[in-house]
Amino acid sequence: MAAGVLAGSKMLNSRKTARDEIAVYVNGSLYAASPIKPGEDLVVEQENGSVNVIRMVEGGFFMQSSTCKNQDCIYQGAVTRDNWNTRLLGTHVICLPNRVDVMLLVDSTDTEAPDV
Repeated sequence: MAAGVLAGSKMLNSRKTARDEIAVYVNGSLYAASPIKPGEDLVVEQENGSVNVIRMVEGGFFMQSSTCKNQDCIYQGAVTRDNWNTRLLGTHVICLPNRVDVMLLVDSTDTEAPDV
């Protein structure tokens, strides 16, 4: 079953192209959107003292640092236009304790009308 879901997901993702832009959501609301600027950091500072630092690299990003205790977001690695469609979390790096979701934006390249 899981293999079927993964194969279906890869087929759908093959019709999409990554953009050089990221979006950052905090508590489900858009916090920032930015074109990818390799070598620059996007800092997410929340009123509760939580801080996440997102490092932009050529064609993607990764979570550089976080004030969360478990650091799972750091270990999720980089999302790039070359690897997003093979990652478990796809275009996302998520910091659950800080409620931060960073995603590489993608566009659909499917030019055919959808099946009805």
